[in-house]
Amino acid sequence: MSVNLSKVTFFLNGDKISYNGNPSARLLDVLRGELGLTGTKCGCKEGECGACAVLINGRLVNSCLVAVGSLERTTVVTIEGYTKSKRFTALDEAYASQSAVQCGFCIPGMILASESILASNPDPTEEEIRTGISGNLCRCTGYNSIVRAVGIAAKTLASQEAGGGDADGGGGGVELECGARCDAGLGCDPDAGANGMMLTEALVLRKNNPELIPYTGGTDLMVSGECEKGKYLFLSNIPDLRNIYSDDNFIRFGAACTFSNVIEHPLTPEILKEACKQIAAPAIRNAGTIGGNIANGSAKADSALIFVVTDSLIRLSNINGERTIPVRDFYLGGGKTLLANDELIVEVLMPKTGIDNYYYKKVGARNALSIARTSFAGILDIKEGIIDNCAVAFGAVVDVIIRFDDIDNMLIGKTIEEAKALKEDYIAAYDKAIIPRRGRVSIEYRKDVCINLLRDFLEQSGI
Repeated sequence: MSVNLSKVTFFLNGDKISYNGNPSARLLDVLRGELGLTGTKCGCKEGECGACAVLINGRLVNSCLVAVGSLERTTVVTIEGYTKSKRFTALDEAYASQSAVQCGFCIPGMILASESILASNPDPTEEEIRTGISGNLCRCTGYNSIVRAVGIAAKTLASQEAGGGDADGGGGGVELECGARCDAGLGCDPDAGANGMMLTEALVLRKNNPELIPYTGGTDLMVSGECEKGKYLFLSNIPDLRNIYSDDNFIRFGAACTFSNVIEHPLTPEILKEACKQIAAPAIRNAGTIGGNIANGSAKADSALIFVVTDSLIRLSNINGERTIPVRDFYLGGGKTLLANDELIVEVLMPKTGIDNYYYKKVGARNALSIARTSFAGILDIKEGIIDNCAVAFGAVVDVIIRFDDIDNMLIGKTIEEAKALKEDYIAAYDKAIIPRRGRVSIEYRKDVCINLLRDFLEQSGI
């Protein structure tokens, strides 16, 4: 089987596009440089500013973090296309009424972030609006006028609907049978979101083309300035990699499930849902995936910390078979993993029980987009008054996510009162075992944060 990515077909603002250029090119650069859609602004090219945000199948995504080859049979809407919709009129008028547009550079992305909010929540609170635009930076307004404008637009659209306006609440988005969303009146491929590749085909490609880099969300891969030189195996739309379901013992998350998929799914345990909600901003969560977060081999990976502390498993497959190993064993340090050159991450298996009593904290410079300076997760499972399991994990401390089973065993099998008596010895053991690496913050700071979080976890658990 050969790789043919010379042609990528997708809908763009209602028009069917057949792109024959470099499939590894950033969508941002193709929109601006090749298609002349300069309303999408180029800011940071790292997913930090949101100026380049577009809608892909109705989801807000930063176009600087999207390789064009991943768009096969999707629907893309830029600000040029969105201005043709009826909901844009309400936002346009609301922004003008609040002087929410000054230099205007951030506004295309901010408007599409506003659309994303209103498409899913017609009556958002101020906090929900601020969360929805949290990945979009603006140096001029101070954000308050933008927040007010989105609230005004929501009330205008609600009033129109109550007065007998369009059934879709003002002409924003429509839900398709395929589960994708596209802008009303702009057209969409009825098979949007499916590229036709099956897992077995991807495994054959993986075996025969080891130079291809597995690509799901791409939010890490596309940050590199060398991203356009990479050759990718696009996996995002393989059905077998997008499932979330449960069996007798595990909740199983497909490797291509985005963080937003995980947050929204009713089977997702609260500990994982909480961690995913703190990953970057909506546009990143709509693109970044579980498999990609693990595959990068980083000790700062937010979801990986949760999978390690819960003793989750990872299923790896190649064309000849598969193997399942603990997520914690997958990491070798220094960004290296146990993934073989012919393997793909297929899914993560998370235990269904014993994880309800948890503690999770992420420490970073900016809530919306920060990479963790230190992260912590702890689980204390108590059965009939006895500690059945104690598990603690630290991220962004050394080059792997760390756990010390021998230290946690100090509390397992003890009552709460017995654990209280051992508390200071337990903390002292961790204080000795944790030796942070140098980074953007000092070793002393990172060590103090780790011990403080550990102490807080114990106190919250009644120890």
